[in-house]
Amino acid sequence: MKVLHLSTTDIQGGAARGAFWLHKALQQQGVESAMFVDRKYSDDSTVLSASGPVARAGRSIRARLDRVPLVRYHQPQDSFWSIGWVPHPIEHVVKRIQPDIVHLHWIGDGFLPIGALRSLPYPIVWTLRDMWSFTGGCHYTAGCDRYRVGCGACPQLRSNNPGDLSARVWRRKQRSWHDLDLWLVPISSWLADCARASTLFRHHPIEVIPNGVDTQRFRAYDMAQARAHWGLPQDRQIILFGGIDPVRDPRKGFAPLVDSLKRLAADGWAERAMLVVFGAGPEGKPPDCGLPARFVGHISNDDDLAQLCAAADVMAAPSLQEAFGKTLIEAMACGTPVVAFNIGGPVDIVQHRETGYLAEPGDTDDFAAGLTWCLDAEERARVLARRARRTVEEQFDIAVIAARYRALYQRILARLP
Repeated sequence: MKVLHLSTTDIQGGAARGAFWLHKALQQQGVESAMFVDRKYSDDSTVLSASGPVARAGRSIRARLDRVPLVRYHQPQDSFWSIGWVPHPIEHVVKRIQPDIVHLHWIGDGFLPIGALRSLPYPIVWTLRDMWSFTGGCHYTAGCDRYRVGCGACPQLRSNNPGDLSARVWRRKQRSWHDLDLWLVPISSWLADCARASTLFRHHPIEVIPNGVDTQRFRAYDMAQARAHWGLPQDRQIILFGGIDPVRDPRKGFAPLVDSLKRLAADGWAERAMLVVFGAGPEGKPPDCGLPARFVGHISNDDDLAQLCAAADVMAAPSLQEAFGKTLIEAMACGTPVVAFNIGGPVDIVQHRETGYLAEPGDTDDFAAGLTWCLDAEERARVLARRARRTVEEQFDIAVIAARYRALYQRILARLP
């Protein structure tokens, strides 16, 4: 069985790391797995990418051209889109490798155009890692549900035109994908429900398989040693928050987190706790969140990230819209409970008052109560840590996830002549 994974990058970002880990776990289970990416950051020889100055220039040009149709719209800066119109000769790459199955992951930012899928004469498995596959171009809808009926009059484009760019992109997807041999794998139940609600995917099979984590790497380090590794104080309880751009991306919920932390400060936690943030930091002076805060920047090494997770007492995940939440299972694998809003992907991950706390959506007082509940009792913290780790081992270990994908591949290939 030969599988070719297509992804914009290999290890840059949560979606890419999820694809890369799956690729490596499949290899360990005897699958002949290869990966082709637009931008390669690892030194893994089984990850392929076009190289040389011409290829680098082409990648940059495609990414820039992909955004050109957005110029005429007053799109908010925090709204990320992929239009998927710039040509890419991916069929030549695939033909050279001749896989049995093509497995798509996150393919935005000018990597694969919408029409390219029709040039792939193989069964296609597509891991849906956000909402882009069934929208008119946005990767997250910010609560809009017009993707169900074909988009148009897009609030993110600040458009009142029913035939705007979002409608045209949606129709192009409908024309290009309606009769593909396409198997959709959303990474959460919420994302699966969204995909089923779209008329784009009404007739395609959909099966939920979550993200996985390397539980050998993400594990329960000694907390004191983990804090010493990061130079963090031993005498404060640590609330961890992070992502690629967690402060500037409003979807990640930094604003409601600040409100919750100020509530904690008012309740006397300012002398007992602190906030640690990984990922891109704020521009200029950090905002006052009521507690001492430290911004540690981007973390490119998984071992460093695992130690940071193990150094924390609780992970705060206040996302307002989230397909899954890979940082949640990474933290839980290290024995760190998670507080999240009771919406989207985190609902599949966090068991309320068992491995963390699910606050009422948007209720910052309840979110603060969840943080307090996780921090406030030493014995409860030990129980939460054991349960969190066990949940990840049983449900989200990357070997478990790879076995589920291997079974899916076998079912797909078994029906072919």
